[in-house]
Amino acid sequence: MCGAHVGLTHLQHDICPLKLNPYVVGHSSIYCPVLQIVKRYIVSMYSLYCSLVLLTFPIVSCAWSFSSGGTSSDRRIFLENTAKQGSAAVVLIGTSFADNAEATTDSWSHDKGSVYNIPPGSLSGQVHVITGASSGLGLESSKRLATAGATIVMTTRTAEKAEIAKKQVESYLSDRSIAYNKDTIHAIPINFDNLEEVRSFPERYRKEMGDRKIDVLMNNVGRINQKRELTNDGFEKTFQSNHLGSFMLTAGLFQMLNRDGARIVNVASRAHQFAKDSSTGKQGLDMSNLQGELSYGLDGWEAYGQTKLENILFTEELQRRADAAGLGWLTVSSLHPGVVGTELWNNTALAKSNNGLRSIISNLFFKNILTNEEGANTQLYLATTPMQQRDMFKGQYFNEYGNRVDLDPFARDESKAKELWEVSERLSSCKFNVE
Repeated sequence: MCGAHVGLTHLQHDICPLKLNPYVVGHSSIYCPVLQIVKRYIVSMYSLYCSLVLLTFPIVSCAWSFSSGGTSSDRRIFLENTAKQGSAAVVLIGTSFADNAEATTDSWSHDKGSVYNIPPGSLSGQVHVITGASSGLGLESSKRLATAGATIVMTTRTAEKAEIAKKQVESYLSDRSIAYNKDTIHAIPINFDNLEEVRSFPERYRKEMGDRKIDVLMNNVGRINQKRELTNDGFEKTFQSNHLGSFMLTAGLFQMLNRDGARIVNVASRAHQFAKDSSTGKQGLDMSNLQGELSYGLDGWEAYGQTKLENILFTEELQRRADAAGLGWLTVSSLHPGVVGTELWNNTALAKSNNGLRSIISNLFFKNILTNEEGANTQLYLATTPMQQRDMFKGQYFNEYGNRVDLDPFARDESKAKELWEVSERLSSCKFNVE
């Protein structure tokens, strides 16, 4: 123990007519300023394309099915569901009907704009650890968990951000006249670019929380890098932050989970559809390209998609190992939160800008995506629904509406999940014993 399968993942090779390799283009552009400009424009537009695919994927998938000879029943269901979505469908917000989604017996049904509310006081006595909690979905989740009476332990990149996050949660509660004890709001810094900080977190948790057991671990931290960069540990940044660091943290905290019932919620993404084998172009996890050594993908989308698929495979493998060990108290789930206006987009071509066409597209994009309040719905739902319902969540993947999704075979590949687990142990020098 250490301390829409419509070929979207073939975008770079199949849809982009120039079949650009950014590194090859880069060498050519040294000798031609015009090619340099063309390259930057194409890369930027491709990144915008990938980003917008996340919004349009469900509707495009249905539309393609509709126009390619689907049955009259298929067409009727498509039209009925589109009509039900109303304006949300018009602005291309991702909907659940194209996701092979299955509503759980008590999942909430709502339109864009509604918020999943946790019953007040229902989490009293519970400890929830939320990573990446200085902003976005992590901070929003922390606020609403605290509102329901949970003791929250937020992780942030720096000590300064930790203090700011605590004050933001306290202000959120005060503004709503919700009584709270400051001893229930904690924040511990952890920089996922530094594996030594990840390794030391369990001991720092003990110093802060004593022997308090963890009821929910929400692995929410995430990032996307436009260019391939390495951490001081020698790993590609997106891979280390989104997968390897969370793998290590989960292993380090595993013995601290509440054996009377605990949950691990892994925030993945529909972007797992972008993961592909660099040699064949087929969807799936490329074990030879975990760190983008062979192909990084324009503006980092391919690498990001790989890590989101890793989140899903890690969820499934951890649940399998827990079940095999007879650990019925553990429930592990993953989810797509929706396309949400978090700080993640700051490192993409959709970052807010005052520059011409890019500004117009960026503004349109941010007007038609989910808010943090909406985006946090599913991870809060998975973290807080009654324990007697946990069996339906074990090892499962959910969409932004709290509905279970039947994943494609490449996202349920047991051999790849096992191999990823073993490679993660080796790279992190962290033996993860599920017992």
